Amino acid sequence: MNQVSITSAYMWALVIMVIFFLAAILIAIAIPYKPNDPGTTTRKISFWILCVLSSVTGFVVNYILATGIVVPVTKASYVTNSGIAAGVAFVIFIIIGFVCSKLFPNSKVGTWF
Repeated sequence: MNQVSITSAYMWALVIMVIFFLAAILIAIAIPYKPNDPGTTTRKISFWILCVLSSVTGFVVNYILATGIVVPVTKASYVTNSGIAAGVAFVIFIIIGFVCSKLFPNSKVGTWF
């Protein structure tokens, strides 16, 4: 990798977070209501699993991208910012999920929190 930018670590983490968030919405919509079990627990669990997986996947992708960096100081800085980006993506995932849950309380997404 000839040139690397620290902002690309954040961009990759946020793009992956958006993809996982859309998957969380689709999974929440796909889980049907049942007479004795409204599926709220399944929706909550899938939301939190995808939340953690989005951060882990974002970090792993950035770590793989960092293997091509030759300069040790730049590589260390990129990996450090990859961890920070994964944490930021985790927090944003939760905030957006909470906001969507409160905006649509009578929908299947409203059962996340």
